[in-house]
Amino acid sequence: MGKLFRVATLVGMMAFAVCLPIVAQETGTGPGTDYDTVFASLAAIVAVIPVVVEGIKALFPKMPSWVSLALSWVIGIVVCMFGWWQDLGFLSGLDWYIALLYGLGSGLAANGIADTGFVQWLIGLFTKKKKA
Repeated sequence: MGKLFRVATLVGMMAFAVCLPIVAQETGTGPGTDYDTVFASLAAIVAVIPVVVEGIKALFPKMPSWVSLALSWVIGIVVCMFGWWQDLGFLSGLDWYIALLYGLGSGLAANGIADTGFVQWLIGLFTKKKKA
C-alpha cells in the first residue's frame, strides 16, 4: 500500500507540474501563458531538474545516489524532448538529436559535471553552421 501511494503521488505531482502553466493562464483580453519563456534557455531547464529529482527522492528516501544521477539525466532528456516536440523556446527548429544532446547536457549540468557554457559549446560542434 505504501509503495502504491508513493507511485500515485509521483504521477500526480508530475501531472500537476505539466498542467500548472495551463491552470495559471489568464483569461479574457489579457495575454496568455507564453510557453517559449519556460524553455527560454538551457539554464532554465538545468534549474528545474534538481527540484524534480529532490521531489522524487523525498518519495523514495532509500534511493541510491547513482539512481538520482541517472534520474536527473532522464528528466533532462524528457524535458528537452518535450520542448523539441512542442517547438518551444530555444529548442524550436532543432533536429531531434540536437535536442536529445541538450537533454543529456542539461542532466550533466544539473549534476555539476559540466556547466551550461561547455554543454552549448560541445553541442555547437555537432550542429550545422548556417551560411548568411
